[in-house]
Amino acid sequence: MQHSHKKDKVTGILYLLNIQDNRWTKPPPNFLKDICGDRTARHLMFVTTHWDEVGSAEGKPREAQIQHLLQSFLSAGARIDRFDKRTNSAWRIIDSLVNDS
Repeated sequence: MQHSHKKDKVTGILYLLNIQDNRWTKPPPNFLKDICGDRTARHLMFVTTHWDEVGSAEGKPREAQIQHLLQSFLSAGARIDRFDKRTNSAWRIIDSLVNDS
């Protein structure tokens, strides 16, 4: 069976970020701006992961650093959220991306 992708559309992009990674020193690659642009940045969701493996004292400063580095994306309408390995967390992120896009 062959599937035609002519009518398929991308609703959004999830960009996963490991909150344990303390090497975040520069913004995401420019290809994200090329894909989304400023007018369609609302279709981009940055999702931090591995919250179950870091404490709040370690994770919150990293989250603030990530938000600072993503400021140009967030100002253009991109969003950021936490995934905590729970089903409701996953559905909240997907619903937000699908319903707000």
